[in-house]
Formats: sequence, structure tokens, C-alpha cells
Amino acid sequence: MKQIAIGLIVLLLIIGGTTLLPVEHPQADGDVHGGIEVAGPYGVQEISEVTCGIALPEYPEKVMVYKSSDATASKDDALKMAEKFGMSGPVEESRSGIWYVIKDDPYTLEIEKEAGYMTYTWTGRYSGVDPRDRPENLPTDEEARKIAETFLTSHDLMPEGAVYSSVSHGEGFFSNHTDGTSIQTYKDSKVLFTDTLSNLSVAGSGISVTIGGGGDILKVCKRWREAEPYKEFEILSPGEAIEELKKTGIVTTVSSPRKATINTIKLCYYASPPGDEQPYLKPTYSIRGSVEGEKGTGTFFQYVPAVPELGKGLY
Repeated sequence: MKQIAIGLIVLLLIIGGTTLLPVEHPQADGDVHGGIEVAGPYGVQEISEVTCGIALPEYPEKVMVYKSSDATASKDDALKMAEKFGMSGPVEESRSGIWYVIKDDPYTLEIEKEAGYMTYTWTGRYSGVDPRDRPENLPTDEEARKIAETFLTSHDLMPEGAVYSSVSHGEGFFSNHTDGTSIQTYKDSKVLFTDTLSNLSVAGSGISVTIGGGGDILKVCKRWREAEPYKEFEILSPGEAIEELKKTGIVTTVSSPRKATINTIKLCYYASPPGDEQPYLKPTYSIRGSVEGEKGTGTFFQYVPAVPELGKGLY
């Protein structure tokens, strides 16, 4: 009945000249990676001029390389994960055969067989239109962080090495075409925890908890690369990494980029999505900044592998 009522309200608003805009999640890869940025198949563009707007950071001469282990999931793995959420099954398979699916109203747990990627979702609520998730009902960012940490630790879901990273927000609006005004009708908080190895963050490996009105858990996403120490290697200096950046190009949406200015450069590890073949987690420079193009400005990022002995590829 609640879903029917919400549908009627939306229909009446549309008829009256007001449109329901979709929920906006700040992360470009959205729910696919649970808010965890990875340098996926984005377009890399050549750049003719690169300048550095910051002092280059200090760096260690040698850094540990880690061996990455397989992240496939079995039916038993799916059942064990379901138990952590208080779900008893049964375990089904998606029509595509790619996912294990466990349902326990109102939540649905999905685990990708070949990659181990997991989502736990309040089905029907995680939609951007539920009145319980109006902005005034949302906990503060600090409260959301505490709720997320408590939920993960109490359910034995906080991986070793996970550290708090950030809080971002999904939002929804009603837009009135008559006077051009918009009213915020939905807001959630996505709390992200990222992996760390050798005190360095791991880009592409983390767990996020999306929280709605009243502190309710709307979604949990986990994409994690298991790894073990392999061997220490000498790495590139930040200056050498910038020279490599000039050769490889930058990742940006700005068309015909001409000049890039580096604002941050830090050492991390890069983890491709589980399921991709990645023998090693390599020390990698994450480089970000602003870029000028023929028709506008914007931002860029790029990951530059820092261990020449293991090749120039991220994998």
C-alpha cells in the first residue's frame, strides 16, 4: 500500500508540472564499485604540458609488493556471508548464473561468483523516493560513521586493514518547471572504509555502508582484494612518476586537454576489480589535478605504477 501511495504522489506531481529527479550519487561508478574509485576503462588522453603546483612529497626507496589471491565465491561462502547478516537462505542463482542471491525481506544479499563482490540491499527502500529518507531524518555525518562502524564490527564484516575514508551523499529532488525551483526530498549517507597495506591506502578495495533516515542501513557493498607480502622493490621517485605521466597521458572528461596542473600526488596500491587477473598489488602513484582544454576546464587523475621491475602496467 505504501508503494502504491508513493506512486500516486509522484504521478500527481508530474501532472502538476513537477518532476522527480533521479538520485545523484557523487561517485561516477556508483553502485557497481560501491563508491570505490577504480581506474577502469576510462579514456586516456595525451597532454602536451604538465606542471606541478605542489612540493613533491618524500618517498621510501623500497616498498613491499603483495601477491593477490583469488576472490571467487562458492555456495558455502554465500551461506556464511548470509549468516553474518542474520539471513538463513536459501541460496539461489541469478538468471544469468553470475550471482548467488539470498532474500530475507526486506533485504537482498547478492554475491558475484567469480569476483566475490557483495551487495546487501534494502530492496524497495534504496530507491530515492521513500519518505522515511527525507533530509531532515538523516543522521549527521559523524553519527553515520559511528552507525556504519558499529554495524560492520557487530556483524563481523569489518576486514582487517580497513580504515575510515569518507562520507558522501546521494540526493533526490522535486523540480518545479513552473518557477524553476527544486526541493530536496531524499538524502542518504555513504560511509566508505578503504583497505590499507604497509600503511598505504589501496585504491579499488573497500567496503561502504549507505545509511538512510533514522540511521537505517540501506545498502552494504564490499569489493576487497586479499593479499599477502611478496617482496620489497625499489620504486620510482615522484618526479620520475610525473615524467611517466607525461608519456601515458591523463584520465579526464575535458576534451582536447592542453595543460594539466598537478595538485596531489601520493603513493598507494592499486587493486583492479576482483575477477580480473592481477598477480600483484603494486605500489602506485595516484596523481590528480586540474586541466585546461580547448573548450573548458576540469579535473584529471591517473595511476602510475611505481615498480619498473614489474613493468608499466597496473596489473
